[in-house]
Amino acid sequence: MLLRHVIAHLRKQEWTAIAIDFLIVVVGVFIGIQVANWNETLGDRRVEHALLQRLHIETQELLAVTREEYRAHRERAAPSVTANPVLFSQQAARPLTVSECEWIAGSHVISRPTDELPVLDEMLATGQLNLIVDQEVKERLRAYILFRERQRGIYFDATNEPFRLYSRHPEQMTISRAPVEDDYDGRWTFLSGEGFRWVVNCNVDEMRRSASFLNDYVDNSGRNATVLQTYERREEQLVALEAVLAARLGVQAQPEMPTP
Repeated sequence: MLLRHVIAHLRKQEWTAIAIDFLIVVVGVFIGIQVANWNETLGDRRVEHALLQRLHIETQELLAVTREEYRAHRERAAPSVTANPVLFSQQAARPLTVSECEWIAGSHVISRPTDELPVLDEMLATGQLNLIVDQEVKERLRAYILFRERQRGIYFDATNEPFRLYSRHPEQMTISRAPVEDDYDGRWTFLSGEGFRWVVNCNVDEMRRSASFLNDYVDNSGRNATVLQTYERREEQLVALEAVLAARLGVQAQPEMPTP
């Protein structure tokens, strides 16, 4: 209809009417584009809000997992505190406890820390990270991505060819099989058969005399310490990320927990 009006005005050389028709077209197109942009922006903000909600939930979940893994790893390595003075002749020689001996034998086993935020990986794969407009949130996410990549490299280095002490030092450590005692609360029952466990026999005198054994043991201990430090730093990263997400969503941030 508008086109017919324009043609009619052209035939009659009604230039003012033609200008008005042209202005109507331009304004209509402009309004249409603005409405489309507004709808797209509104849709982006809805997607952003949903992403932030998922990020907040997954950050809280990963923070809880990180704290539990950190606690378990510290608990597993705790016997080193009492075993080290004996091994390095700073205390009188004595038989090592079951937990001390099992810790030494398993000191090469270092589980990979959980560090995944599935929604963040999804955002990176789809380019949706650009939908986040809050610069503080964006900076925290980028900081965590960089931290995660660095820590994965550190974990690879820490777990590259650790020393299996019972294999390298049979004079200092041997393994046998025995029935499980009622009061046994150790970890060495894997594939030992029902009702049995693996018994780690630690010869303290030979351990104290062997510089090679002690050097390998310290190497394993250092690798464990490195992974423990990554837990501490990951918790700091996640606490900071959770706080900015909570602020952006207008919800209560999780309280910081004291290190056990």
